Parts: sequence; structure tokens; C-alpha cells
Amino acid sequence: MASRSHVDVNERRLRPIYDCLDNGNNKKAIQEADKVLKKQKDLTCAKVLKALALLRMGRQAEGTAILAAIHESEPTEEQTLNAMSICYKEAQQYNKIASLYEAASKHQPNNEDILSCLFMAHVRLGNYQQQQRTAMLLHKLRPNKNPYYFWAVMSIVMQAHKNEEQKKPIFLTLAEKMTRKYIEEDKIEAEAEILLYLIILELQEKWDEALKVLEGPLGEQLGNELNLRETRLANVCTKLGIWDKVNSIYKKLLNHTPDDWLFWLKYLDSGFHLADGSTPSQEDGDKSAVTPDCSLESMLAYIKEKISEMQDGVLLRGPYLAEIEFLKRLLQRKSDFAATVGSALNLLQEYYKRFGQKACCYTDMKLYVDLLNPEEEEQFVQYMKTNAGLDSSDGDTLNLAADINQLTKHLVYIQLTRYMGRHIKLETEEALSLSQELLIRYRDGLKFGESLLSTDLQYSDNYLLLAVHLLLDVWTKTGDDIHLWRAIVHLELGIKKSTSNYQMKLLLIRLYCIKGVFGPCPALYDGMEIKHIMNDTMGHIVSNHVIRLGHFMEAGTMYATMVRFFVVNQKEASEHLMSSYKFGSFGRIQEFVEFQERLDNALQYHSANTEKMLLELIMQTDRHDSTELAVDCMNVHPLTDSPINISKLRDNRDLTIALCWDPPSLLNSEENKVRSIQEEELWLSLRWTLLHILLLSVMVGKEITGASVVNGSGTNSDESLENKKERTLAITVLNQRMLELEILAKSSDSFLEPRQYHTVQGPFRTRISEFLREPHIGALSSMVQCINYIHKLTASGLEISNPNDEKCWTKVQEFSSKLVVKDIGGLVKDHQGKRQLDSSALEQIVASVETISYLTILAGVCNRGLKFLKIGLTKKSKKGKGPTAPLPETFENFNNLIKELSATTKELHQIASGLDPVFSSLDIASLRLADIPEEEELQREAERLVWNKVERSVQQSSREICEVLHHKQFYLNTLMV
Repeated sequence: MASRSHVDVNERRLRPIYDCLDNGNNKKAIQEADKVLKKQKDLTCAKVLKALALLRMGRQAEGTAILAAIHESEPTEEQTLNAMSICYKEAQQYNKIASLYEAASKHQPNNEDILSCLFMAHVRLGNYQQQQRTAMLLHKLRPNKNPYYFWAVMSIVMQAHKNEEQKKPIFLTLAEKMTRKYIEEDKIEAEAEILLYLIILELQEKWDEALKVLEGPLGEQLGNELNLRETRLANVCTKLGIWDKVNSIYKKLLNHTPDDWLFWLKYLDSGFHLADGSTPSQEDGDKSAVTPDCSLESMLAYIKEKISEMQDGVLLRGPYLAEIEFLKRLLQRKSDFAATVGSALNLLQEYYKRFGQKACCYTDMKLYVDLLNPEEEEQFVQYMKTNAGLDSSDGDTLNLAADINQLTKHLVYIQLTRYMGRHIKLETEEALSLSQELLIRYRDGLKFGESLLSTDLQYSDNYLLLAVHLLLDVWTKTGDDIHLWRAIVHLELGIKKSTSNYQMKLLLIRLYCIKGVFGPCPALYDGMEIKHIMNDTMGHIVSNHVIRLGHFMEAGTMYATMVRFFVVNQKEASEHLMSSYKFGSFGRIQEFVEFQERLDNALQYHSANTEKMLLELIMQTDRHDSTELAVDCMNVHPLTDSPINISKLRDNRDLTIALCWDPPSLLNSEENKVRSIQEEELWLSLRWTLLHILLLSVMVGKEITGASVVNGSGTNSDESLENKKERTLAITVLNQRMLELEILAKSSDSFLEPRQYHTVQGPFRTRISEFLREPHIGALSSMVQCINYIHKLTASGLEISNPNDEKCWTKVQEFSSKLVVKDIGGLVKDHQGKRQLDSSALEQIVASVETISYLTILAGVCNRGLKFLKIGLTKKSKKGKGPTAPLPETFENFNNLIKELSATTKELHQIASGLDPVFSSLDIASLRLADIPEEEELQREAERLVWNKVERSVQQSSREICEVLHHKQFYLNTLMV
């Protein structure tokens, strides 16, 4: 009783601290904790809560010191352990949670709560072996609790997932034996335990045993999830080739859900296997089982039966699509039975007649239009045109849709004709005429959506998108930007009417970026509410452009948001895993682990993280001290980090998110994806190597001046052997990385020219072609040679300086002068007698600005070494008490290099300033680059809005580039020796 009273007193005293922490008042929480500790000095939980408040206030050193002291004392109180777990979670030090509970469990080996928390700590770390050990301790402690036993079994299964193929059978065999033991002893209590046994059997491909389980009494217990037993049984029978059972199961499922397309595909697969002569099983099946269809005739009869059942009821698409799919497979097999089913033309016409008013009709029918020959295709197009009822070929009057169904039916007709490749064959005038017609239909169709919510899409939105695609076709053929700007204006107008249409926003982002205008893109991107996993699948639509077009501040925000998602995912995924163990959802554990691995190895994650750190080196540095501070804050270990394993990278980009109705032959989806991932992987390798070259160089610079006692020649006579080895290692790894960068550049000849992909749905190229041009790699390589030279001088003395080695400074100057982009004539260029925006100007300048920034950092490293040498010379002169000797040639050469870099920076600044429309007195709107017809006031207003956005975007790019160059100029001014 006294003990309970003591606990109550502690809880009452700690409550104000918890309240302050919950309210975010960390300063008050510290004060409350100090009050408690004055009364009760040994209350460790109060100390931990104080440490938590300190951590949240950014006082890391103080908070960490308190935690370390308490951790060392190995606490066992539940409150203290929970509070320390929270601290370690927020600091992302998950390994310390495990060690905390490990120590507590040694003091209290029979404490079930501590062991459970220890198990979950190992789950968070993915330490499957320790999970198994802890789960078995729990099982021994509470042998009647099944979950603990199966935690151990699942931990063994996950060891099989993690280990190489040779060890998999060992772990899976052990897991199977452990589970079978409980089955034989009739200790199975939950459906999850049966599912785990099935998972183990399936991983070992023991399909016969799995079949026995599913057909036996254990299988009958699988009833919580709809159709779980049936679909698993069908999957096992498929593996065993028992096609009559598979067919019977899916036929039974289709009797209940005749619109499930996956069931239809499985039914047809099994039916064709039986029709091909697969021998039906001889076992006596379930008396209630449905008779399988073993012939083409019976399959057709079943499909017809399902269609006839709907004649007087609700029409479902499944059976009608199944009939077309059945015919497609027959035609692929060149079966004579296809004639019995009917012609593809008749079936497609019938399907269009019944379901043409549904928006999904296009996605259904595009799978089967290739069954038509050219003559049938023409007949089908004419049928759709007539059936839609909007044929305007008899006169100049345009027949407009009378209702939503007619509008949708006509839209499906237009979409399918484009998919068949008919729009591509149109002449320029025909394409522009059709585009104008679709715009009229779009505007007329807006009347049907007047009562829609702001979050709903307008029924006629796809008319606008199709019209824009036609304009882009003409732009691609002619190269005349008037058509692209018209497309942008129409999309801007469309978004005002349909504010939630992400397809319009996606296309607008793409078109603006093609023309070198990034300013409007952040608002469009944020308007799509990109969250969570979409940072991985859709982040590429802006991340490829934001730095390329000179929006450095926005780039920092975007990359930070993307990286934060991946970091948070690591925490959230572990929480999901722990919940799966707690609730026995063993089937989900592998899914969560695979999902976590997918995100950890995501191309977008590694790209965003690398670009974020490179950007920090550009943006957060105006002197070498700030560069070294920025490097220290990065969680990177350049001496020990291995290069990114390209083979493990996962390309999770959704490259088909943008609506496109072009024929597959024009999209080249698979080919473009393969080419794009090759380009992205190589670009990531180049950027990662460049980042590590910079980090290693800064490290070398710090190590050069790490000596404490300097002798006359500028070397450290008392330097330890360990320090010398470390210095040698840093410069060795630096040279290795530089060699890797040069090899990567040489192997990238196929990327020297910018790759072009499909305008709407293709991926966008990287900046690799610009980076591979002569000045960039050459300048970096020469600058690293200078660092090597300085390193050699600081190690061995100025006396070993060599005229040939001094040439490295001149090489850098030569490359530096080439960074000035000579062929940029301003923001506007002439193209075929017309004035157009020069979309390549910004990209060229940004590439030079990045390189000059990197050269400045490397020059700062050289400056550190030369200052170190200068101090040595000064001390030597003081000891001799004679006249001061002139500085060696190296110092003058370095100063000349700094002057050249400074001159290059000034020239780039002048060029970047010249792009600012205000600075150059250029009124973009007055140029009327697109010469859009002034049809109505609304369109004229949209055009003005577009030009204002273009002007503000270019102005923002120019100013941010100039700001970076200004900081680099200041940086260079501090480097003269």
C-alpha cells in the first residue's frame, strides 16, 4: 500500500511537466522539472523529462548529457523507460532504445512489459535475430500466450527474407516445424496463425501441403476476410496446375460478383488451359462446387449466360468485356471458334452503344481496337461518330451536346480516334481547326457543371486537354512557340473553371518548364496537394527543373520537404510493423518491410538528398568558415561511405500520371523509361561523386592545418603517425573520387546531347548534357590537382615546389574563363524570323554558377594550406631576425587564380543581370511572342496573366543567381593571401 502511494505521489508531481510538454511550453517544463528535483533529487523520470524539454529547445548538448548519465545507471522504472524512449525516438537514436531495455531486462528478467518493449525496439531496428531471442524469452515467461510464440516464428521468417538464398531453407524449415508443432498439439487460436503457416509453406513452394491446409479444417477457419480462402485456394491450385478447380472457384466467385475483372481474367486463363487439354483432377471435389467449363463452347455459353442475366437489370461491364477478351484470345490463337463468337467490330460497336456514356469506356475499349483491320477501324470510327449524334459534317453549324451522356459519348469517340493515330495524320490547319472545335465544345460543356463543387472536375475538361494536345502536335511539327503559348493560356483559363483538375496543372508545369519558366510551378505543384508517397512517385515533375531554372530558394524548400518524407517514413514504417506484430497481422509484415526497402532505395530519395546537400554548399557559404560548418552539419562520412549501389536503386516515378491519348507507338513508354533511368542513375552517380569530392576537399583543408607545432619548413614535426595516416587517407580517397568522376564523364558520351522524350507523358531529361561540357569537369579536376599540390607542400615544405606543378593554377584559370557563357544574347532569341524566349539561357548560366561555386570552395581549401605555409615562413623569418624573404611563386599564382575566378564571377553576374526584364528594360507582354487572337476579354486577361508570370519568374531566377554570385564574390575576396 505504501509503495502504491509513493507511485501516486510521483505521478502527481510529474503531471505538470507532462502538461507543459504536451502544450509545447518547453521552458516552463524545465522550470517544473527543477521544482520537482529540488524536492526529490533521485526522481530520474523528472530528469528525463527535463532532458526532453532541452532537446526540443535545441539545447542538444545539455539534454544528451542528462540522458547519457541516466542511461548508464540502467533504470528499470516504467515511467523513466517510456520517457527515455520518447527522447531517443525524437533524436532518431533507435539503437539506444534497444540497449536501454536490454539493460533493464537483465535487472528484471521476468518483467513481461520490459521484454515486450525490448522486442518492439528490435522490430524498429529490423534486428530479426534479437527479435526471435526476445520473443522466446517472452514465450518461456508466458507459455500460454500464443502471440509470443508466433512472434518468434515470424522473426525466423524475416531472417529468411533478409539472408541470402543459401540460408533461406534453413530458416523456413525451422519456422515450419515450430508452427506444425502447435497445429499437431491443437494450440492454434487465431486466423493469423493459420495464415502465417500458409505464408511459410508458400515461401517454400510447398503447394501440396498448402492445398491440404486450405481444404482441411484449418482452412475453414479463414472467414474474416471476404473470399480469402477461395482466392488463396485458387492461387495454390494455379501453382499446382489443377485448372478445373481454379475454373470452378472463379466461376463460383463470378456468380456472386459478375463485374470483377480480375476474376474474369483468372476464369479465362483456367478455361483455356482446360480447353488446351489439361487433365482434370481425379479427386472427389466438394459437392457444392460449381462444374468447371472445360471447353470453348461451355466458356462462351457461361459468358452469354451472364450477359443475358443483365438484360432487364443493371448493366455491368464485366461480362461484355469478358466476351471481347475471349474473342481476343481466340484470335491470338488463330482459333476457328472465333467465328462463332462474332466479329470484333460488332462487339466493340455493341459495347460503345451500351457503355459509351461512361468515362471509363475509353480505357476499356483501347485494349481491343487493335483487333480491327483498317477497313473495320474506319467503320468503327464512323459508327461512333454517328452514334454520338454530334456529327457536324453537313454544314458549318456545330452540333453541341444536349446532356452529359452525349458529351461523354462524344469525348470517348474523340479519345479513341486520337489513340488510333488519326490526329497525328492531320495537316497543321486541320489540327488547329479541330482544336478550335474542341475548345468550343469545352466551353459549352461548362454549363453542365455549374452546380458542381469546387473540388469536382468539369464534365468537359478532357475536351480542353485534347485541344491542348493538338496544339502541342502542331508546335512539335512547326517549332513555332505561338502554339505552345496558346496551350498555356487555355490551360490557365481551364484551371479557373476547374480548380481541382490536377491534369491541367501537371501539363502546365511541364509546358512552363519547357520554356524555362519555373515561377508559376510551385503554386501549381502545391495546388495538387502532393503528400506522403507522392513525394516519391511525383516529385520528379519539379525536382528536375527547380535548380536548372535558377530558383535556388524554392529548391531548398522542395528538397527539404522530399527528404523529410523519406526520413519520417523510416519512423512510421517501424510503427506499422510494431502494430502488425501486436495485432497478429503477419501477412502485412513482409509488405511493410518491402515498402520500407523500396523507399530507402528510392531513386528520388537519393537524388533529392544529394541535390539538397550540394545546394547547401552553394547557398549557405560566403566564407570558408561557413563552408566547414555546413560540412560538419551534414550526416555524411566521406571517408567510409561507399558509392551508391545503383543496382539496388528503385525507380518509383509514376511516368504515366499525365493523361495522354497518343498511340503506344508514339509514346514508346518502356523504351523511354529504360533510357531515362539510365540517364538518372548516371546523373546521380556524378552528383554523388561531386558532393564527396567537395566534402573530402574541405576535410583535407582542415587536416592540413590541424598541426599544433610548426617547424621552419612549415611541417609538423611532432605530428602523430595516426594523424599522418588520416591525412594520407583523406587525400587518397579524394583522388580516387576525382578519378571516378572523370571515368563517369568519359563513359557518358551518349548523353552529350540533351535527350528528348514525349512532350506530355515522357520523363524529362536531366542536366547531364550541360554538366559534361568541357569547362565543368576540367575545371574541377584541375582544382583538385591544386589541392594535391598544396597538400604535398604542407607535408614536405615549400622547397620542393616545381615549375611544372605550378601549371595547375594556370589550367584552372583557362577553364574558368570558359565558364562565361558567350553565346547568350539575352532572354529573347530569333527563331525563323520570330522572336521567342530562349529556354536554354538559364540552364547554361546555372551550370556555370554551380561550377564557380564549387571552384570557390576548393580555392578556400587551397587558401587554408597556403596560410598555414605563410605562418611557417613568418616564424622562420622571425627566428632569423633578418629581412623578410619574398613569398614563393605559389602565392602569387594562387592570387592570380582568385582574381580570374573573381573576374569570371563578375561577368556571370553581368550576364545574369541582363536576363532580368526590368534591368534590360524588356517588356515581355509588349513583345506578344505568341500573338494570340484577341477573341474575348477573358482570354486577353489570361494572356496578360501568363506574361506577368513569365516576367516575374525570369526576374526571380536572375535575382537569385545574382545573389549567389554576390556571395561567391565576397567569398573570393576573403581568399587572397
